[in-house]
Amino acid sequence: MCKSKLNSFMYVERIRHVLCSNPDKRYLLVRSNIRDFKLVNQIFGFPKGNEILRCMKKLIVEHGRYFEVFDQLHVDQFVFLIEKDKFEEELFRRIAQVCSEFIDNPGFRMHFQLGVYEITDPEMEVLSMCDRAKLAIKSIKIDEPFSVAWYDESIMEERLYSKKIISEFDSALKENRFLLYLQPQANTKGEIISAEALSRWLLEDGTILSPSQFIHILEDSELIWKLDLYMWDKAASLLSEWKEDPEKKNLSLSVNISPKDLYYLDIAKILIGLVQKYDISPCKMNVEITECSFVNSPELYVDLIAKLHDAGFSIEIDDFGSGYSSLTLLKNLHADVLKLDMGFLQDTDDLIRSEIIIDSVIEMAKRLDMQVISEGVETQEQAAFLKINGCDFFQGFYFSRPVPSDKFDTVLKAYNLERTNSKSVRPKSLRDLVQEAV
Repeated sequence: MCKSKLNSFMYVERIRHVLCSNPDKRYLLVRSNIRDFKLVNQIFGFPKGNEILRCMKKLIVEHGRYFEVFDQLHVDQFVFLIEKDKFEEELFRRIAQVCSEFIDNPGFRMHFQLGVYEITDPEMEVLSMCDRAKLAIKSIKIDEPFSVAWYDESIMEERLYSKKIISEFDSALKENRFLLYLQPQANTKGEIISAEALSRWLLEDGTILSPSQFIHILEDSELIWKLDLYMWDKAASLLSEWKEDPEKKNLSLSVNISPKDLYYLDIAKILIGLVQKYDISPCKMNVEITECSFVNSPELYVDLIAKLHDAGFSIEIDDFGSGYSSLTLLKNLHADVLKLDMGFLQDTDDLIRSEIIIDSVIEMAKRLDMQVISEGVETQEQAAFLKINGCDFFQGFYFSRPVPSDKFDTVLKAYNLERTNSKSVRPKSLRDLVQEAV
């Protein structure tokens, strides 16, 4: 038997022995993980990664009295059996803090995660308990240096839902049940000048799923590149149709690139091939890259963006301000458009400080010769503030929700009509507001 299987067998047997010997005690099966630990090795080198792991092992051994059983599952993952009454989240937090100090780089944060499964059925297979603790880890959505998640049945329901999405994805793609939706973008005159291409999933029963219901699943399962290929083609095809339409021939579309696309596709070659296939100008097909994805693969993105720029594409940084390396990104990434994350103005107790930050970001973008799109605009007050502070374009529910591509004409004509109808009695729209703001 190989060493890894032997170790697995040993920790399972030790946990089983403790549970059988103490039927009246309540235990927790805890699993630890360092998210994206491979990045530590890639960025700082394997010696630094090994140093962190040695420190972690040492601290775990020193606190071994708190654990009934502990063992190393994988390189950066450990498993613990702990009496419920002895579980101390703070102990694990301290271990994580000490280990994170080995990385002396303000632009990179380590993420330690704990998945906790409370053992209610001691007869359950130990490996099934470990799987539940792992599912708890996978449920962690927050981007914090230390995170803890407890398993509950809703996590299993989400797991089953994910499996359903994955199993039906290929057939839905073949049957063209992914729809192209467009969210309009307006300039300071209230004119629609572009739109972001978004996807929706039409189920067989007629239900339409929003991206939040399937995109993250496709990303986690390494399937997102297939959907992106499909959506890029649909966007390019639509731009080709617009060439002959006087009202739409000057409009552009923005398409999204997922971080996983870099590992499966020659993105520049594909996008250049699409503009040639549909005989469209690359300047009409803008490419959106999220801030967080750039942080994980900076070298790959710098090379990609250079190729796309050379081919005539415009590059947009999406969700700017949602990550932790925004300034580093702007220093290294020569993009054309910055899409400002309006989360700055939402869910905050200090609106003044948030507005100061936004004002400074817009000014900085201008000095870097970048245009600014504010996405997530939901109120008149936000639109007025952004207009006054130099924002170039607006996108958000206050202006228009995403609409099916075949309904885009309706939105476009409505705004064209409003521009020519001086007797309009509609409530003030974004167009009215941004024109009046000074």
